[in-house]
Amino acid sequence: MLAWLSVFGVILGIAFSLFLTQTLLAPLIAKAEWFPENGWVGILLWLGLYVILALLVAPASLHKFVSGVIFGFWYGWVIAFVGAVLGAILPFWIARKYLYNYVDKKTAHKPVFKGIKKGIKENGFKCVFLTRTSLVIPYPVLNYGYGITEVKWRDYLLGSSGMIIPGVLYAYWGSKSADIADAISGTRDWTYWTALGLSILLTVWIIYYLRQITIANIDLE
Repeated sequence: MLAWLSVFGVILGIAFSLFLTQTLLAPLIAKAEWFPENGWVGILLWLGLYVILALLVAPASLHKFVSGVIFGFWYGWVIAFVGAVLGAILPFWIARKYLYNYVDKKTAHKPVFKGIKKGIKENGFKCVFLTRTSLVIPYPVLNYGYGITEVKWRDYLLGSSGMIIPGVLYAYWGSKSADIADAISGTRDWTYWTALGLSILLTVWIIYYLRQITIANIDLE
């Protein structure tokens, strides 16, 4: 039930992002076209914005989604992935440098937290990769949260490659937002709606399957 509720939450988030980009955020999306129109300068500034938002604990899903809206699927996917990895570095470093010792002292006599830290230390890459892939824990929480564990920098960075899959999902639906708006207005036939329905089912299956893999492979006993 919890897994299905989590899947429903992600799907609801995608649907809400579709609504926002076509309504309340439409004026900002129009101005954001400046980024793809200015080539590499625009891309670098967009990546810099991603890093700033990550530091401010903003949800990464909307940024990935908007990347798909303004850059299209393929470019949006790559840019969203690179931005997510870059945005994950500074929060991790800040937590490791300034929060680790404080949290370590506060949790020294708490066996559950010690067990979690031990599991992450021994299976760093696996834990990071699976949690990044399956969206079990929100992006900002993982960025700062892993900083107060003993996961190695190498495992953290390599494990963050798991964000490539969420990047695909959000960038894909972002790239389809305008088409979906057109379809709702009645400019698309039944073949489009069939393809859209299959895409939704595939998205649900991917999210659920990845969460099940994570739950099955990370033992925090």
